[in-house]
Amino acid sequence: MQTERTIVLGAGFTGLGIATVADVPVFEAERFPGGICASYHREGFRFEIGGGHWIFGGDPLILRLFDRLVPLKFYRRRSAVFFAGGLQQTVHLRGRFVDYPLQNHLHQLGESEAQAALQSLLRAHRNGQEPVTMAEWLEKHFGEYLCELFFFPFHERYTAGLFREIAPQDPYKTPLQLEQVVAGTFGKSNSAVGYNVQFGYPANGLNVLAQKLAEPATAFFEKRAVHIDPDQKIVQFSDGSTTEYDRLVSTIPLNHLLRILGDEEQSLSEPYTSVLVLNLGVELPPSEHARHGYHWLYVPDSRTGFHRVGYYSNVDPAFLPEKYRDPQRYGSLYVEFAFRGGEKPVASVVERLMQQTAEELRDLGLIQTVLVADVTWIEVAYTWQRPGSRWVQEQRERLEKMDIFSVGRYGRWTFQGIADSFKEGLVIGGQIAALQRVPAGRAGMER
Repeated sequence: MQTERTIVLGAGFTGLGIATVADVPVFEAERFPGGICASYHREGFRFEIGGGHWIFGGDPLILRLFDRLVPLKFYRRRSAVFFAGGLQQTVHLRGRFVDYPLQNHLHQLGESEAQAALQSLLRAHRNGQEPVTMAEWLEKHFGEYLCELFFFPFHERYTAGLFREIAPQDPYKTPLQLEQVVAGTFGKSNSAVGYNVQFGYPANGLNVLAQKLAEPATAFFEKRAVHIDPDQKIVQFSDGSTTEYDRLVSTIPLNHLLRILGDEEQSLSEPYTSVLVLNLGVELPPSEHARHGYHWLYVPDSRTGFHRVGYYSNVDPAFLPEKYRDPQRYGSLYVEFAFRGGEKPVASVVERLMQQTAEELRDLGLIQTVLVADVTWIEVAYTWQRPGSRWVQEQRERLEKMDIFSVGRYGRWTFQGIADSFKEGLVIGGQIAALQRVPAGRAGMER
């Protein structure tokens, strides 16, 4: 009986899930497993390549598996909207924290602001028009007042301006229950909503978990695919080596896969955003304002243009070097900037952003001195679709006819967390393992 050769591109958490249950080779472009979910150290500070990546949700059995490999610690989310006062409509709120989700804590804006926001939101809900774009969806759900104050300027930065063009996506990220909004207007706030109320993180870092998952796998690193011949079924890598396959499972971004196949036009069909992550090791100023304890802040109005500031060390002091392991005095931070896909800033722009960000954070009283600074770039960070688009379905169906299967968060051009990505890999790996027991010519694969 002939056995078909299946190979996997990408050793992120979906690829690692596949390799956990199927005997297949996995080819990874980087020197390490985990994809964008990997931690690293600079002068003793622990940072993440893609900013804060926490394990939220997930099947309990998946979490138990992770915990057996590397002990997980669990946390209750503490996050807030932080107004930097960089826009005309937010100058009077400069330096104010409003607990997340904003719509459930309107009283923290002040009585008149809260009443205006509530009335605007209720008027919007009486509008029966069906939203087409993300901007329209936000206004219908949260009203003009909150959109002008927070949702529009935040999404302008978070989507690099795409929110007026793309379809609504991931509504669970911005939960809305009218009774909670009303209660929050009068001081009865509720923060225990949303998809990431509780999250986990490996005690020794995401990279340790990824390495443990990769240990039993047949994984090859520094193997960046640069060309795929779908007729000859050969993959060529950047080091000049090649490998043959009968079935190819790709977890790399769908647009990159199409480009490697030589379909440049189709690879440009749907928008995405890239993220510049500025990782900082800092000394904090001696003020309660800087010691707020939040895990991350959503910032709608920074003058520099960042949309999120996260505090690794407020999640766990282990992100700090031993000699600085006091989160009341020192911090391990990440600051995120979004760019439209294909618009990577040049080195001089990045250097200027680093300087301006440090200055703005100092002006806002959030940091005192930068001790360590490092930059990472995530080319495909968030994926979007235009209203009514069938690009993802059409491209995946077309690829499947070539025995190429595009899977995972970026292969399916969607959003999901670490645990769900790994679970998807387990399911696909189980399918592959079953197919490996079926004679060639009779084996397909479920989408």
